[in-house]
Amino acid sequence: MRLLSSSWIIAGLASLTFGFARGIHSSFGVFYVALLERFDWSRGATAGVFSVNLVVDAILSPIIGHLLDRYGPRRVVAAGCVLLGLGLLLSSQIRSLWQFYVFFGLISAVGLSFTGMVPHVVLVSEWFTSKRASALGAVFAGAGFGIMLLAPLSQWLISNWGWAGAFRILALVVFFALLPLTASFYQRGPHRGRPAQREGAKSQWTARMALRSLQFWFLFIARIFAAGGTTVIVTHQVAHVVDVGFSRLFAATVFGLMGMTSTGGRFVFGIIADRFSKQAAYSANILTTLVGLGALMAVTNPSQPWLLYIYVIFFGLGFGSRAVIFSAITADIFSGKAFGAIYGYYAISVGVGGALGSYLGGAFYDLSGSYLISFGLASLGLVLSDVCVWLASFKWVGSYDTGRHGEEKS
Repeated sequence: MRLLSSSWIIAGLASLTFGFARGIHSSFGVFYVALLERFDWSRGATAGVFSVNLVVDAILSPIIGHLLDRYGPRRVVAAGCVLLGLGLLLSSQIRSLWQFYVFFGLISAVGLSFTGMVPHVVLVSEWFTSKRASALGAVFAGAGFGIMLLAPLSQWLISNWGWAGAFRILALVVFFALLPLTASFYQRGPHRGRPAQREGAKSQWTARMALRSLQFWFLFIARIFAAGGTTVIVTHQVAHVVDVGFSRLFAATVFGLMGMTSTGGRFVFGIIADRFSKQAAYSANILTTLVGLGALMAVTNPSQPWLLYIYVIFFGLGFGSRAVIFSAITADIFSGKAFGAIYGYYAISVGVGGALGSYLGGAFYDLSGSYLISFGLASLGLVLSDVCVWLASFKWVGSYDTGRHGEEKS
């Protein structure tokens, strides 16, 4: 009972830290609009900053995974808080596009990676086994609260103190709240190094074995499609709704409310994934997301706020909870002494897909003057991700990987 209590305390602290980091990450769309107005940069070039941010995350993920296996989440996440605060502080001083790329696209990106998904999935996997998806849902729910609070808060800060002042205030929160929290309370879990149970397997996964397995690559490709489809929407949703005719504050507030439904979705889909098939939970997630995305695409003028509410509810339920299911599936298959490194390599998929989605969403707008093409391709990517998740679950795929590993060992 004491261990169970301690594990949920760790999950709660992780939810706070991860939620703030993800809230900053997902609030890019609010700063995106403010900076476009101030500097008159092209949408494609400005959105490219977010793409660089995601590419950095992709490159760093395997390195972070190895660091986690060696040093643990406490040191890694604390270092990330320092870098994130520094990047935000420097971002308040930008005067040109290249500075935005360096300060937010690079330095803040490193901090977001070190405080992001990889270290928190590893942390939770060390503290939970039977309720892993539910615990991950609780931690990822923090991202929903972060979005709910930081999107409208960032817009309010920008309205009152400008985008530069908003960056400075967020940096102070990182330095004086998140850094002491993670440096003081994060610790390794009792299940660290416990291998996943695999039928017919006699050894733990290594990073090399995972990178040569079909299960890894089916999940990797699935995550590319999912991240690409999601990032198109997250990056460009505010700009799309403002183009339609809604006010910026209304758009930021509505999308901030999506954090509430997103939080509920993380809890709900985490529980469903534990009680039923994780693959079935993922299919339900994709269907829910597509309903919301269809509503967003149908908005044509400010007299249709009800479509935005449908979008907020349905897209919000699916947004972020895909990561819960993905992470639970990955931990169920690959957990063990090398899980940090394996998950780090796997997380490259998020950066690759997200970078493509963010950039192409803006590029297709520059070419066509509309986001409909970008949103349509996002829908296709989400469907393809569901197909790949099911392929990874087929018994013959697991048997093939197990047999191949046995041959490598002999």
